[in-house]
Amino acid sequence: MKIETKEAISVTLQFFASFREYGPAKVVLTIPKNSKVRMLMDKYNIPKDTRKTIIIVNGKPHQSPETILNDGDIISIFPPIGGG
Repeated sequence: MKIETKEAISVTLQFFASFREYGPAKVVLTIPKNSKVRMLMDKYNIPKDTRKTIIIVNGKPHQSPETILNDGDIISIFPPIGGG
C-alpha cells in the first residue's frame, strides 16, 4: 500500500552512540501522518528493555515514545546515560 503525499510526513531520524547499531547515524523517512516516536523505535527493532532512552524532538528533550510527530521534525535518540 502506497502512502499518499497528503497522508504522509517527512522526518529526520538520528541515532547516537551505541544506538547506531540499530540504524544509520541519520536518515530521512516518509512516514504516515500522526505517527509516534514508538513507531520509529519499533521499525528499527530497538529492544524493549533498552527503551529508557533519551528522546529529543526538534531540540526539545524529555520527549516520550508516545510523542506524535509532525512534518519536518528531527528526532534524536540516545542511549540512557549511566552514572552515579
